[in-house]
Amino acid sequence: MKISFLIHTIYGIGGTIRTTLNLAEELADRHEVEIVSVFRHRDIPLFDIDPRVTVVPLVDTRPSSPTNEKEHPLLLQPAEYFPRNEARYKEYGKLTDERVRAHYATAGSDADVVIGTRPGLSAYVAQFAPTGAVLIGQEHMTHHHHKTALRKEMYAHLDALDAYVTVSEGDARVWRERMPLPATRVLAIPNSVPEPPVAPSDVSGKTVVAAGRLSPEKQYHVLIDAFAKVVKAHPDWDLRIYGWGTERDKLLARIEELGLYNSVRLMGPHSPIEPEWAKGAIAASTSRHESFGMTLVEAMRCGLPVVSTDCDYGPREILADGEDGILVPVGDADAVATALLTLIDDEELRRKMGAAALRNARRFHPARVAEQYEELFGELRTAAAQRAEAGGYAPVADCVVEPDGAVTVTLAGPRRDGLHLACVRTDDRTDDHRFPFDAEGRATVPADAVFHEGIWEGSVELPGSGRRVRITTRSIDQRGAMRARERVTGGVRTLIPYPSKPKKQLLLRSWVRPVHAEAADVQVSRGEITVSGELIGAAPAPDAPTLIVRRRGRGSVDLTYPGTWLGDGRFRFTFPAAGPAAHQTAANQWWDLLVRYAPGAEPVRLARVLDDIVDKGPVFGYPATRLRKKRPYALLRIAARRLRGLPQQYVRVRPAYADTNDLLVNVADVPVK
Repeated sequence: MKISFLIHTIYGIGGTIRTTLNLAEELADRHEVEIVSVFRHRDIPLFDIDPRVTVVPLVDTRPSSPTNEKEHPLLLQPAEYFPRNEARYKEYGKLTDERVRAHYATAGSDADVVIGTRPGLSAYVAQFAPTGAVLIGQEHMTHHHHKTALRKEMYAHLDALDAYVTVSEGDARVWRERMPLPATRVLAIPNSVPEPPVAPSDVSGKTVVAAGRLSPEKQYHVLIDAFAKVVKAHPDWDLRIYGWGTERDKLLARIEELGLYNSVRLMGPHSPIEPEWAKGAIAASTSRHESFGMTLVEAMRCGLPVVSTDCDYGPREILADGEDGILVPVGDADAVATALLTLIDDEELRRKMGAAALRNARRFHPARVAEQYEELFGELRTAAAQRAEAGGYAPVADCVVEPDGAVTVTLAGPRRDGLHLACVRTDDRTDDHRFPFDAEGRATVPADAVFHEGIWEGSVELPGSGRRVRITTRSIDQRGAMRARERVTGGVRTLIPYPSKPKKQLLLRSWVRPVHAEAADVQVSRGEITVSGELIGAAPAPDAPTLIVRRRGRGSVDLTYPGTWLGDGRFRFTFPAAGPAAHQTAANQWWDLLVRYAPGAEPVRLARVLDDIVDKGPVFGYPATRLRKKRPYALLRIAARRLRGLPQQYVRVRPAYADTNDLLVNVADVPVK
């Protein structure tokens, strides 16, 4: 079997590099293994690499290399296939797109298994790996570590993988709960740590050892504060912290401030680190977050008991509290000090825990971890074959909005048995609906189906595997949506199918509002804006309705204006454009429009949703009214206004629709010519 790891760079230092090498070298006993390093930024890797493992660098960024490609025109162009919200997006470009695709497209890259080692590389695997290969993404951080935008962007890529492997069961559980992937197996396999090349510690020394990046999330200041309490009781003990990072100067300042310069040492990076662990009697970790905790396992494999914060997720799955280490609350220096003193004061307990740590850490040996991966590879071969079959299936469909509001999706081309229309909400992947296709290839979303407000993706779910394939639309008949107002009983609930751009994949836009203010005519004239509309889902109060014009962003401001009821729930508001213009605090600002229809009632947004136009922003163009700018919105403007000869400045006020079809008002500076 040929196994290919795709990594950002194999030439540096770090947990992902170390654990990739551990696994690759163990697998190389029985398989052909390659490590594809997207970048090569130095001549020789910092870690030794087993000669049985083939290293394939793709882009040369070595400063002194005659083939340095850091200024390659294609590398300077934005990547098209690497997720835009990935932390390393700016380092990637069209050149990396092309090199990764070319590597896996060549005859020599006939990998049976391809493993991406970070989100963006998992996306590359999903898009470029050979057809029929087992596709695996590794999560070396955590679900919570990634921004919502990245998780949204990654969904389609993760959905195309055969498995997504986290390093802790706690994180795998969160992924399964927050982002269901019906056809992708989400599971946990821990990182591996080989047997150290040195004899284990006898824990008889007087040194506490910690290791890792000197970065904020490691919270070494907590460990230093805790050690100040240790030194008061045991001035003959010392603390050594190994690693490099941005917090070094701050930590040195803290050490000096506490007078610990004779007891605490910042040792810098060391590789291999095992001889340094073996010098210690106790290991310590005070991280705020740990996806796994490689240093904990390394220390345990060297026979050290560990004092660690009980952070998400790794430590509690690595340590047996009270058996081979002690777990303490995150950020609690007193608790860290108490745990350290417990082990310092009781050498017998320290020896007992050190022996247990040495014994328990054997489960992280590369051979055991590699066995779990090999079992996974075998289990996923069938899934890979099904995915390859699905990859040749590209469903095309016609959609119709029926007069009663139901949506019918009819597949074009040959019929297949057991297919379902699957709809999932893009901002909450746990919100999921399935509707069977009948013998004619037709699936119907009933008019009373509960689709929460938002954007939904339409796919065909294949039988057996549960794999989903996005639907490409051929034609969409939205005429039934034009009758949405006729169907209103109570609040608003409407569902409109439409094609994505530019791929024309099926999307559905849902609006659900128990009480709704439907916008109608909008007039702009003589510095005033007049909006009329209709209240739906609530009875208007006898009092006049109130329009709230609310500034978005920090320092929100509400401007209120009285309106008029016109009968049958219809209303009209007129307000001066000078109102929001006078409260402008930036060159370009947006204001929401809300209707309070009764005293004490929660205001509802003005929006236009009861028709067939999904995105009204580009379609409904309203004129702007231009006002003379009476006062600047920043101190720089105040200073500039005192200078003579500057032209008069103006502000433009214009109604417009947001992508949610809520009606807004935009206040923006008019460029001075």
